[in-house]
Amino acid sequence: MRNRRSPLGPGAKYALFGLGGLVVLFLLVQYIVPFFFGKVEAALPKQNNLEGAVVSASTGQPVTQATIKKADGSQLVATDAKGQFVINKLPDPTDKLVVSAPGYESAPLPTDTEAAKTIQLKPRVITGTLEDADTKKPIAGRLVKGGDSYTTTDESGKFTFNGLPDDATINVNIVGYATVDKTLEPGKSADVTLDLQSTTFTGSLTDSKSGKPVPNALVKSGDLTATTGQDGKFTFTDFKRDDSTPLTVRAPGYKIQTFKPSELAQGAKMDPFKVRAVYVPGILAINANYNDLFTKYWDMADRGEINAIVLGMKNDDDGLLWYNSQVPEARQFGLVKDKGENSDVLIDIPKLMAEAKKHNVYMIARFVVMRDPGLAKAKPEWAIKSNKTGKPWQDMNGLTWPNPFQPEVADYNASLAKELADLGFNEIQYDYIRFPTDGALREIQYKPDLSWSQLSDDESLREKTIDGVVRKAYDTLKTTNTFLSLDVFGMSLWREDDNNIGQQYNDLVFLSDYICPMVYPSHFDLGTLDQAKYPGHPGLYPGVIIEKSGIIANKLEAKLQPIAKYRPWLEDFSKTWGTPIIKNTPDRVQAQIQAAEDNGAWGWTLWNATGEYTTSVLAAWSKGHKL
Repeated sequence: MRNRRSPLGPGAKYALFGLGGLVVLFLLVQYIVPFFFGKVEAALPKQNNLEGAVVSASTGQPVTQATIKKADGSQLVATDAKGQFVINKLPDPTDKLVVSAPGYESAPLPTDTEAAKTIQLKPRVITGTLEDADTKKPIAGRLVKGGDSYTTTDESGKFTFNGLPDDATINVNIVGYATVDKTLEPGKSADVTLDLQSTTFTGSLTDSKSGKPVPNALVKSGDLTATTGQDGKFTFTDFKRDDSTPLTVRAPGYKIQTFKPSELAQGAKMDPFKVRAVYVPGILAINANYNDLFTKYWDMADRGEINAIVLGMKNDDDGLLWYNSQVPEARQFGLVKDKGENSDVLIDIPKLMAEAKKHNVYMIARFVVMRDPGLAKAKPEWAIKSNKTGKPWQDMNGLTWPNPFQPEVADYNASLAKELADLGFNEIQYDYIRFPTDGALREIQYKPDLSWSQLSDDESLREKTIDGVVRKAYDTLKTTNTFLSLDVFGMSLWREDDNNIGQQYNDLVFLSDYICPMVYPSHFDLGTLDQAKYPGHPGLYPGVIIEKSGIIANKLEAKLQPIAKYRPWLEDFSKTWGTPIIKNTPDRVQAQIQAAEDNGAWGWTLWNATGEYTTSVLAAWSKGHKL
């Protein structure tokens, strides 16, 4: 049997296979292969190429210095001269990529191919306002620096910078205000308010009890100082404020106080301080006598009888110092007791200051200035000369005096004042700031061309000379925390002239913090008081003399508006010479203290050369008055 043949004839099957093959090939190419390779491609990592350009959103111009950075801040790519960039492979994560350029706000990198073709960056705009930190008022017309650019604030204190780079800062350095630097947040526009602290700082001081202004107060901050006027106000013109740093205030009539700048700006109150003191000879405070003879004064302070001690630091009769001074002249000339080799005859000042603090006692170091035989003997060329012998002149007690015309004399005493201030004394007190008053005065030769008789005819020269000696000490101490007081004759307050000794009260009140006339009633001359009303010696009326002295001091204060506060010396001793003999009594002491308190004195000091006082009066006084 024959095989059945295809009706298509020989070779038809091959043709059919060829047609079917084409169909299969078509399907394979069109669907199966793409599907297969699509699966494979999906399984392989993408190349993620990204091309684009960065332009300015405001001008459309290319940004040639733009960078694309990773999350860690490292640079991925930068734009070319046409602002274009190419990223061959995008890193992960793509949402942390940032486009930035100097002067523009940063923006996230769009990873969409179409969006990346043109990336617009907005120009960075920094606006701000300058205002006074105290008044909150705008500061107009002032220069502001932003990076390397400058602009000026308008009437409302506003300024604008366009296109500041990321590392730029805003700097304001203008006269009258503390410098301000503001660091900007990179890649962002901002609106800032800069509060400028004025370096012109004004404060004021008032008395906490009377409410009156405190004049002549020295306000200190580092090396800066300012002084209050009669209205109690002061101004610093270049003061960089820091409220954590207090200012020190030193004012006659008040203890040293400190305030924050904010307190002074609002008006600070000073607590008045009035000295109620007794004089103590230095010999009572030396180591050999301290426990037996000096500690009783601490007891007086503890009982409220006194709040201050005036301690002699230089022996009136020989000029030798009661403490181991390190002032070069004192060492060189042997002006320390026993040349400082015997501690028993010296005052232990550190111990003294510690005890004073413990007992809350204000310490005043008193020493004589012109009656200084030790200095005159050690340096005869600095001494007042005799026109008969050419040697140092002597007063009626046989004591030699330094010459007020020798500048070294003023320098030496000012050095002692500074040393004692550094050792902790609250106040330095000058005594014997005058020309001699007794002895063979006509034999004095001050200078080859100036005799005593010539000086007697020249009040201005006398006053100028003594003022110069005092000024040296005042200038030395006025910026320290130690005050200067001056002892003057009682009649210096009562008279308009200089008493022929150079003590012009109206001058000295501008060269010290306290003026201390020795208004001892027993020392006034007959005729000082109205004899019809107060017959006999003025010493018989102790309260009246102190009262009238206070009235005179008050009138001068109102007229002169001086620096120094009036603080009189009162007598607590008997007058045993001349006529009449006046015996000291508690009533006399009480009358003087009462008159001083009632007539505006800024405290008082009792004098007794031996250091013995009428404690019964002080005890009674303390019960009614907190001293």
